[in-house]
Amino acid sequence: MLIKNGVICDHSQNKKADIRIQDKKIVQIAPQLTPLKNEKQINCDGKIITPALIDLNVYPKSKILSQSSLITLSKKCLKGGVGTILLLPDTTPACENIAIIELIKIIDTKTEITLLPSIKPTNNENKLNDISILHSQGGKVIYIDSHIDGNNLLRIAQYSSMLNIPLICFAQDPELASGVINEGELASTLGLPSISPLSQTKEIAKFSQTARHLNVKILFNTITEIHSFEIINDFKSKHTPIFTQTPIHHLILDESSCKHYNTRAKLNPPLKDTPSKAFLLKSLKENKIDMLTSLQCADYNSKKDLVFELASFGVDSIAHYFALAYTYLIKPGHITLEHFLRIASKNQSDFLSLQKGEIALDKDADLMIIDPNDYTHITDTFSPYHDQKLNSKIQAMIINGDFYE
Repeated sequence: MLIKNGVICDHSQNKKADIRIQDKKIVQIAPQLTPLKNEKQINCDGKIITPALIDLNVYPKSKILSQSSLITLSKKCLKGGVGTILLLPDTTPACENIAIIELIKIIDTKTEITLLPSIKPTNNENKLNDISILHSQGGKVIYIDSHIDGNNLLRIAQYSSMLNIPLICFAQDPELASGVINEGELASTLGLPSISPLSQTKEIAKFSQTARHLNVKILFNTITEIHSFEIINDFKSKHTPIFTQTPIHHLILDESSCKHYNTRAKLNPPLKDTPSKAFLLKSLKENKIDMLTSLQCADYNSKKDLVFELASFGVDSIAHYFALAYTYLIKPGHITLEHFLRIASKNQSDFLSLQKGEIALDKDADLMIIDPNDYTHITDTFSPYHDQKLNSKIQAMIINGDFYE
């Protein structure tokens, strides 16, 4: 396959060039490449070719792990420019044994995108699962949250260090996060129970100290609190291998989207106030956010169409991921396209030791072809972005060397 006449862009380059793909890999990049006999050609004049995005914080619909839910999710990913997703393990059924790892691997052969399983380290009896075997069978990371007790946390971190498996951490104390909206004036005005910032920051300190003590690699997957960044930056200054990931919505929206009890904007972690959103954008510009996520966690509309306290958390946004970033982060000049591709593809690839995330020789042929002059119309009435026309559109995707239009 030969991709011609486009502008290629990744974390380190932005130039006009042709790309040749063979055996699922990028094998040639040059200003002008001559087609081989019977070689398929894709004309990308006026288009931008970039690495496909990688999202490390994804749930299937209603957290139900099934062939149907993952195939549907895969098609949404193609629309949003996402070629690889890490499935979080606290689904139904949970990813805590070899059978579920094998199920995900089988379904992966039937989807367009790449599905990566993560490992749930403890079972319902709070006993450790066989992390070593689950990793050897394909589990890419260990997923831990604040329900974990101190003894198990230490043992899991020791497994992580011994087997060189990265950790992904959802830091939120459930006892301090029993509310439904950000703590502050709006919560009081609406009369809704709130989620304290302390629910995240105290857990960040705990997990960061564990990472420093054992020198294990941890990604905090949904960091939104100002003090959380202060703690993380302090540990980073001591060379602790920790990384931050922030949902794209917390860079675009603030808690005012929840006015009038708008359940479309009910997310976890909750949307923040205006000063916190400004802080997050500043952190983004200053390279203090290592990765972004679409925070994909769709649910049935019937579970969102309830009073605010009873409605489910979550957002169905992965189908608009790139267009949201292009419209709200790149075009306004908050970050460049190269910067976005670093924190939405390259850094994720490096974290999981994948051969993706950049346009370079011998890398996986996972690419998106973008029309910057077209638009993406969001018609989902349960989306916080309903009826918006976003700049840019994914014209086609190439995943593992296969072309999808």
